[in-house]
This record gives sequence, C-alpha cells and structure tokens, in this order.
Amino acid sequence: MSVDGFELFRTPRTGYMARTPAAALRAVGAGNLAAEHFVHASTSAIPLDEEPFDLEEIERVLGRPDMNLATSLLLKRVLAKLVGSREQEVALFGAEGINTLESRALARVEELKGRMALNAGRRLRESLARAQYELAELHAEAGSVRSFYLRAAYGTLRPALHRRKISRTELTLAVDILIALRQHLAASRLLQRVHAGADAGVLLLAARVAFKRGEYVRVVECCRALAPAMGSLAVSEQRAVAFWIGGDG
Repeated sequence: MSVDGFELFRTPRTGYMARTPAAALRAVGAGNLAAEHFVHASTSAIPLDEEPFDLEEIERVLGRPDMNLATSLLLKRVLAKLVGSREQEVALFGAEGINTLESRALARVEELKGRMALNAGRRLRESLARAQYELAELHAEAGSVRSFYLRAAYGTLRPALHRRKISRTELTLAVDILIALRQHLAASRLLQRVHAGADAGVLLLAARVAFKRGEYVRVVECCRALAPAMGSLAVSEQRAVAFWIGGDG
C-alpha cells in the first residue's frame, strides 16, 4: 500500500463512505473504494457515545457476545438515549438493543445455574456470581431488581468466602457486590478477616471501602502503604489512588 494513497483522506470526498470494517471490505471487493478505506475503517476508534450516534457501530458492538461489563453499561446508556428519539425506527432500535443486552445477561445466568446443578465447582460458582452481579448492574435503574440479583450474587459466592483461602478475583467480586449493596461495613469486615498484609490488591480494595465509608485517615494510610507498589499498578488504579488522596473529605 502506498503512503500516497492516504492523500485521499486529506481532500474533501463525496459519494459512498463505509462506516464499518465489514462494509468497507465489501466496497473494496466490489471496486467501489480504495483499500486504504478498509484500513481506515478497521483502525479508527469512534466512541460509542459520540453524537450523532453511529447506529452501524452500535449494532456491531451489540452483536459481540463477549462484551465486558463497562462496555455493556456504556452501550445501554447510549441505547437508552436512542429510545427517546423522535424517529420511531431509531427509538425501536434502542429498545430492542436494551432488551438484547438484558436478555443475553439473563440467559447467561440461567445457563450457569443449569451447569451448577450438575457441578457446583468453585470456578463455576464464581462465574455464576459474576454473571448475576453484571445482570444486576444492567438493571441499575430498577432498584428492586438490581438488589435481588446483587443479593443472589453474594449468596452464590458466600461458600467461597468462608474458605481458609479466598482468591483475589473472589474477594474483589465480593467487595464489588457489597459496595453495590452499600454494605460498606460488611466489606470492611471481610477485608479485615482476609488480612493479607501489604498485598497491593487488598490495600486497593481497603482504600476503596474506606473512602466509601468516609474514613479518610484510613484511605491515606492504605495509599501510603501502596507507595512501593505504585509502579506495578494499572493506570486506572494509579488514578484511583490519586483521586482518593486528593478527594474532598
């Protein structure tokens, strides 16, 4: 591919412009677009919540069966905005998209519950608890439904929390659930029981819970203890620490 080929993006163009990689590939194959358009469509990142909304991109993301929770929640917020559109087709697209997200999450829970009936293994139990937690968060606007699935998630995870050794993922999920339920004292007691010393992951959770409880002295203590491990933390975790230290008390 010639670098000069990308000069076409520097000049105004009229006519058909593919908005998704699949559409661009079809157009290139039919000879309607240059190959550079496929590369551009494949590598350009357009935020889902950028207005005007790209319905083709939303539909593409919606079709992914492996979305993480953050993407699902972002997508649902976008779809909820579409429901309020004056265009009937767009509003229907938004409503059907939300139904797809929620139905898929519920189907995942039911599928895991069926497997649990045959084999209540530890990993499967954690997967079910996570699926129930994610289903709850998708119903954030429906308090009673959200609370029901959060409590179900914690009940599913509870046997693991009474074992001598709790995995990091189990502990993090349990704290996420308790924070979502606003049971910050229970989360604090769970972390005290685990008592993993200066473990960075546990210190992060402890700082998060302390911040939720308004225990800002404890937050600073946790962040100071985290100082030697700051270089190994993810960028999002470093930002959280900076926020906790600088947050208004």
